[in-house]
Amino acid sequence: MLKGADNVVMEQDSASRNGEMASWDINDIKLPQDVKHTDWFQEWPDSYVKHIYSSEDKNAQRHHSSWAMRNTNNHNSRILKKSCLGVVVCGNDCSTLDGRKIYLRPAICDKARQKQQKKCCPNCSGPLRLISCRGHGGYPVTNFWRHEGPFIFFQSKGAHDHPRPETKLEAEARRSIQKAQTAFSSPCPRLKRLQEIE
Repeated sequence: MLKGADNVVMEQDSASRNGEMASWDINDIKLPQDVKHTDWFQEWPDSYVKHIYSSEDKNAQRHHSSWAMRNTNNHNSRILKKSCLGVVVCGNDCSTLDGRKIYLRPAICDKARQKQQKKCCPNCSGPLRLISCRGHGGYPVTNFWRHEGPFIFFQSKGAHDHPRPETKLEAEARRSIQKAQTAFSSPCPRLKRLQEIE
């Protein structure tokens, strides 16, 4: 996945600012504790990156990522492991009126994701299909989170090989609009009967 120049500069700045950035791995027994500066939170971490966040950072505490990630099994209870689910796209490769492509957020649960792919594109009613993430040697990109004292260590392994999905907020807003449109266009059965009687 191509990164914007701003993201690359931000990652290089944080890596050069923290000499310890390159010298640790999430699986190390002991992680650096003499960190001079913590990083700004990265919403779209991509590629093989490491960040050290303050344990006060709310996004880091929530292990937030705008990529569609789900918790995966990990044998080390001190490290949280999350894997990317990819993106759901329109099978017709349609575009909205303003020229944007349809990049939906995949459902976290396997069953819900299978149901999601049986639904129609919200733009053209075409079929939806899942593009799985295979950016880590054929496997999904994996993010690792580890809380150590005043810091939250983050490491990403792999580069996303698919477009960015809508964010959680965008997905919630889209669903709210769809529900409102459905409610407006199809009144409840009782109201429909009253309208027919009139």
